[in-house]
Amino acid sequence: MSFHDQQYSEKRDFMRMKMETTATLRVLSDDQTHGVQCQDLSNQGAQVVCAQRIIEGTLVELAIPSPTEGMQGLQARGQVVRCEAGEDGGSVIGIQFDTLD
Repeated sequence: MSFHDQQYSEKRDFMRMKMETTATLRVLSDDQTHGVQCQDLSNQGAQVVCAQRIIEGTLVELAIPSPTEGMQGLQARGQVVRCEAGEDGGSVIGIQFDTLD
């Protein structure tokens, strides 16, 4: 098993939670923000759908508001590890987290 295959396998050891919630994705290099739809989430990363394409390697911050008033939402920083064309002309973006708050 190659190192890449091992890393991929280990990433899948974390539970992924399927969801459909709105979030904000901020590109750290230019402070540009995008409204996104978060499709799944784990403690290692997330998959979001965005109207724009964001290239692999881009550093981003993902903010998911809490559905419960008075509770803190999720803030995570990481990098885009995958960006593929979506069904409706948008992009399906995979984000690997570096920090999670």
